[in-house]
Order: sequence, then structure tokens, then C-alpha cells
Amino acid sequence: MSFDSESASMNGKAEPNLQDRRWSMRKIDEYTQASCLLHPAIDPYVLDAALQDPECSAVSSVLVLYTGGTIGMRLVDNAYQPVPNFLTKFLHRVPTFNDPKFKRPQRSLAMLLNSRRALSASHVDSGPQSPTIDPLERCLSSGKSIFALPLSKDGRRIFYSIAEYSPLLDSSDMTMDDWVRIARDIRTYYNYFDGFIILHGTDTLAYTASALSFMLENLAKPVIVTGSQLPLFELRSDGWNNFLGALLLAGGGYHIPEVTVFFHDKLYRGSRVVKRSSSEFHAFASPNYPALAKYGTDMVLYSELVFHPVGVPRPFSIHTDLCRDVTVLNMFPSISAQHVATFLAPPTKGAVIRTYGAGNIPSLRKDLLEVLKAAGDRGVLMINVTQCYNGAVKAIYSTGVILNEFGVIPGYDMTTEAALTKLAYVLGRTDLPDMKSKRALLLRNLRGEVTVQADDAQKANLLPVEYEKIGSAKSMMSYFAHMFTEAAESESDGRGLLWARLMAPAIACSAAASNNVAALKELFAVFGHLQLEDSEGFSALHKAVWYGHLTATQFLLEHAASVHKKDFYGLTPLECAIKSPHVTPELVKLLLDAGAYLVPSDPQLRRTINAAAATGDIRALRLYRMVGCSLENLDDEGRNPLHVAVANRRLEAVKYLVAPKLQQEQQQDGPISDLSGIKDKVTNEVDDTTPTTYNPLVGGAGVDPEILTTWGTTALEEAKIRRFDEIVEVLKEATSMRMNNMHF
Repeated sequence: MSFDSESASMNGKAEPNLQDRRWSMRKIDEYTQASCLLHPAIDPYVLDAALQDPECSAVSSVLVLYTGGTIGMRLVDNAYQPVPNFLTKFLHRVPTFNDPKFKRPQRSLAMLLNSRRALSASHVDSGPQSPTIDPLERCLSSGKSIFALPLSKDGRRIFYSIAEYSPLLDSSDMTMDDWVRIARDIRTYYNYFDGFIILHGTDTLAYTASALSFMLENLAKPVIVTGSQLPLFELRSDGWNNFLGALLLAGGGYHIPEVTVFFHDKLYRGSRVVKRSSSEFHAFASPNYPALAKYGTDMVLYSELVFHPVGVPRPFSIHTDLCRDVTVLNMFPSISAQHVATFLAPPTKGAVIRTYGAGNIPSLRKDLLEVLKAAGDRGVLMINVTQCYNGAVKAIYSTGVILNEFGVIPGYDMTTEAALTKLAYVLGRTDLPDMKSKRALLLRNLRGEVTVQADDAQKANLLPVEYEKIGSAKSMMSYFAHMFTEAAESESDGRGLLWARLMAPAIACSAAASNNVAALKELFAVFGHLQLEDSEGFSALHKAVWYGHLTATQFLLEHAASVHKKDFYGLTPLECAIKSPHVTPELVKLLLDAGAYLVPSDPQLRRTINAAAATGDIRALRLYRMVGCSLENLDDEGRNPLHVAVANRRLEAVKYLVAPKLQQEQQQDGPISDLSGIKDKVTNEVDDTTPTTYNPLVGGAGVDPEILTTWGTTALEEAKIRRFDEIVEVLKEATSMRMNNMHF
């Protein structure tokens, strides 16, 4: 089931009444479990207060889904057992996980109720709709389940919220239903956190990590699975470093758009891990792929190893239809054909066959081959993986070639866990029309789970250099890229690689700022990604967006540049675009289609919108409406954009804010990208039988001039106090027209 189909059913649910909410929030304040957390998002006012600390350079939020496992167990009758709420209470007493120096701001009841009224009165005009969270729920839910880490050495404050599952599960009891539940929880809170951590038992952790890597589609944020071999409360527990390291990675601002596993100071790709030991702290390994990051005295992230899917980006979604009729078959000496036939008999639809060495089965066993061929003819999908800890399946021996001819798909260097969950995912894809399409998908590298062997694999020397044309920008880029590639391969001291890492981000950002797509293509060919930042903290996507380059922006998005990455000033590419004087609605829509969004309840966003009103920036105000922001919400000073525009005597902005909205089908004079000369048009001919859709790029904002400030005055009263007569006349006319329309 796709994200869209699931969300449609959720939208039909009735909103819980206030009494139910208060009951739920009261339980939240008592170390409650995830089933009672309606919205465990961090209160944005807490994040905003943290940024007021001069020592704090950035804040981020992480949602921790505590599913069970050894990490949160305690001794009960001389045995480790999961105890509800024990982990949360323990972490509250540990300064490393809950900084006692951070003082949460106190908000008055009046401010809470005012924020609640403002949010309930707001609505989205058009564009992508982000779920809104009640500020009252936000504030009260940020009680004892919300934690703040001490400031990191770079000044970042990481907040995290723990949602504890009920019941807590031993990982050996994990099923596909639990994978679906985890995926849905991440989907529900995806827009409200910068990263996610799943606390999990170690026995089936590799299966869960592999499954989630396929189920979470178009992922653009870190999802880290971790656990421990000893409970966190034990003096020698490995859970301490595992959990803390996962928090620092998930909330550290790193671009790791993958499901990963953090264990024993190493971050592995989730679809590459296996459990290697039942007792050692180094419990997990990635036999055929290096670690993505390592912790020592410093954290080292190998960005070139992070998986970046190529293609047109789409918003995050989940796939929850997993085929349950899959199995694993181990080859062993003297295995009977009947045994194999039983494994592959209906209702089996897919099987992982663990063979010897490079993918071999007994070459003299014609009965086994006949059974496999018959299963393939019936449409059973089979993947051939090796029983060896390290290595890959290759069709270099006769039996391996025969298996390929019988329809057994080579799994190359996939783990058994990844192969099994990939089978369940592909077989559950109802959008694939036939078995041929599913076989083709199994052969593809979907999440970095496999190294596909092919004759057209990337060669070491990619870029021929024409030195006689080095004066042109394109050849210059080719020259540097070639030089750095050669230096990285030949220099023992790594100076070439060091220079490449220092210069490549600056070159990429320069190319993006000048719309030089040819240069970006060559950089991508060498580095495999374009998630590069210059010395000022701006990514290539930020540069392309700021200068309004549609072509460069599209190329960067198609090559996995993150729409969630923040620059030095804490702005995402979407926020940067709205502030840019070069932006067009087409570019903003491109970012929205790629999954970019703004959170309407963010107090910093409300201040930014009001700042646009203060300067009379109608272009920015239209774009804020386009991305789904209301222009009626009050900021933490108790004013909305209309109040601010009045206070700064911005007559044109006031006219725009109070002018009626225009419906989507209504036309304007001039192109839609020209936001400056739009004439407001109003129609009274509205068909009440169809939902009204408003176009944010034409007409006015339709702000209610009767909305009160926190101190109880309307925009008209504010204008009268300041004797802004021209604004008084506009507001009187707008109020009168609104009252007439209501009577009509």
C-alpha cells in the first residue's frame, strides 16, 4: 500500500475532541507509551528558545521509536526483562542524555490558547498540505518524554522525543506487521523531525533494517537502527555509546538519506549488515561494503559511500504491502529433492537459495535442477546468494550458469536478510504488471543493497582531458576532476584527495550559481553525488536556487541533492528560494514536488513571514501562500502579517493582504511568473457544489481584518491609533465588503 492510499483513509478520521486530547496529554506527562502520543513532536518554542543561547549555533530534533530489546531491559528475578517506561526514567537521570543546564521556556496559558485559536482559524490555500500540530498538544507533549542533549563541540543542541511501543517486544518476536507499524510511525511524524532512531533487539535487527530500507521510499532523512548487547543501566553497557552515537548522527545535520545501523562506533548501510556475534560488543558487520561513518576521537563520515538514488525526486512515502509467502532455503550435502520441492511448493512465491561458494549447487543432481526449473516455470522468484560470510555469487561455474538459465536470479553480494526482504518488497509491488518486471527490479540496485556485476561497470578513468582547450570552463572542470581522480588513486599520502575534498565543493557551488550544468555532470561522474557545501555552508542546491536557475536546480534534484539540507543560516533550499529576488513560482514548485515543505507552526517561520510584511514584500507573501502557509497566524509577539504591514505603513501590502482570494480557474493579465503587476479580481459567481480552490499567485490573501492582536486590537484600530488615514480607508472598505459577502 502506498503512502497516498494510506493517508486517504487517515484523513477521514474525526478530529479527537478536547477532552480526549487532555486525557492523552495527561498520560503523556506521566512517562506514557507511544500509543498515547498523538503528536510527540518537539515544541517549536523550545527549539526557538534554545537558539537564543549565544553558544548554540543550531538545533535539531530526533524521534526515537523504542520497540524493545536489551537496551531498555532491567533485572527482574535475576533475568533481563523489558519494563515499560524504565528506559525513559533512567535517561532523565543521566546528564549526558538529558542536559540539566537547559531550562525549558515557560509559556503562559493565554499564549497557548491564542496560538491554538490562530492555528485552528488558519487554512491552506493551495499547494502541498502539511499536517498541522496543535500548539497546545505540542507544548504539553514536550514534557517528560522530551530530552535535550548537551551542546556539541560545534554548538549544536539536539532534542529528542521517545515514543515507547506497547507492548515492548523481544526482537525474536518481530514480524512484518511490526515493520509496517514502524514505517507508518515514521511516515506520520516525518515532517516534524530531522532524523529518526529505532531502538531494537539485536536478534532480528538486520532483518528490520533491510526491510525498512525498501519500505521507506524517497527517504531524505537519516533513519538509524541501534540497540545493545547489555542493558543501558549496566555499568559496562555498550548501549551508552550506541544510543549516543546514533543521536549525534541522526541530529547532527549530516546528509545520510538511508536506513542505517549504528553499532560499536560504526555506521553501516542497513541493507548490508549481518549479526556476526551473539556476545561481543562488535555484534554487527557489513561483509561486502565499508562503514559509512566511524567514531573515534572525531566522527568521520565518508560521504562518497552514502547511497544517493538518481532520478526525479519525489516526496517521501512508504510501501507496506509485503509478500508473506517468501522463504529461505539452505543447500547442504545430500539435500533431498523432496525437501527442496516442499520449500518451493505453493503458497511460496519467492525463495532465497543459499548456495555454496560463488553460487553453486551439486552439478550431478539433475533432480534438484528439475525441481528448481519447475518452480521457475510456475512463477516462483528465486534469488541465489552465497553461504559465505564474505564474497558474491558469480556465474563462473557450470551450475551457476545453469541456475541463471532456469530463472534463478543472481544475488551477487546481497546478504540473506536483504535478499529476503527485497523479495517481499518486490513481490508486494502491485504496480508491476508481470513477473518479468519484478525480475528486472530484483536485478537492480534499489537501496545500495547489492553490487551489480556488469560489463558496462564504471571504469577507473572516466574523463578524457583535452589540454589544448583548457581555457574553457568545461575542460577546466574536466581537467580538475581527472587530476583529482588520478591523485586519489596514486598518491600514498592522500594530498590529492585532500585537495579534491577542499576544492570540489567550491567548484560545484560556483557551477550551480552560474547554471553550468555541464560542469555539474562531470563532478557527479567523479564523486557520485552533489551534496557538497562551500566554506560558507551553502550547498550547490542553495546556490542554484538563490540565483533562480531552474535547469541547475532540476539537475541537482534529479541527482539526489537534499531539499532538507540547511545552510549556514539554518535555511533550507525552499526557505532560501522564497527570500531570493530571482525566484520564480516554477522553481518553487520544483522544490515542492521534490518533497520540500515548511512547518506552519514554526515560530521562526511566522517571524519570517511577518518580516516580509514589514518590508512590503508581496512577492514573498504570495510564495508563502503557495507553499501552504497561512497569512493569518500570530507570531510570538501576538501579531499577524496584516498587523505588521499596518504598523510599518505598507499600503500596497495591506491592500494585497485584505483583498479577496481568486479561484483557481480565474485568469489574470500577464504570465503567472510575473508577480508584480497582478490586478485583484473578484467574482461573486461561486458554485457551491464544488470545493473552492484558490490560486495563491493571483488575487489577494483574503486575510480577515477583524483578527485581534494578543492585546486585543484589530488592524483597523492599529491604523487609527497611528493616524495612517490611507490605510484606514482600505481596511474600512475591506471590512465592509467582508460583512456584505457574509450577509449575501
